[in-house]
Amino acid sequence: MEEVKVRIEAIVHPTEDEGKVSRAIKNILGDIDLEKAPLEGGLLLKAEVRGLDSLSHLRKRLERQRIRDAARALLLRSIEGNRITFGLNRQAAYAGRLSFSTSGESPLGPITVVIECSDPEALVKWLTRREERGEGRSRTKRR
Repeated sequence: MEEVKVRIEAIVHPTEDEGKVSRAIKNILGDIDLEKAPLEGGLLLKAEVRGLDSLSHLRKRLERQRIRDAARALLLRSIEGNRITFGLNRQAAYAGRLSFSTSGESPLGPITVVIECSDPEALVKWLTRREERGEGRSRTKRR
């Protein structure tokens, strides 16, 4: 996969703790550098990172929470051209959990993630792919 660019941002309202919003964002993408931009009545925390490795933290969260199938369906629906745009619930992210969100679900708004790449479908498959089990382990089939 060629160049991957990830933008993430969240508005910090005057009633919120900037440190908590920052922690929520870092729980999603790992320890990234956040920029601050003043907004009327608040602050915008944002970051831009590049490369497939920048999404490894998100990929591990999807795997740990066992929500890959639901995430795959939502992410595939979120593709427009070479972009995948989705929101995450900030309270869940602060607690270290991923919960996909829309702008109307929370009065504080979501954490917005925009991923740009040449093949968004392949990227979604990589993010939500199940890791192969080691040699010698067998999978049991459910009936």
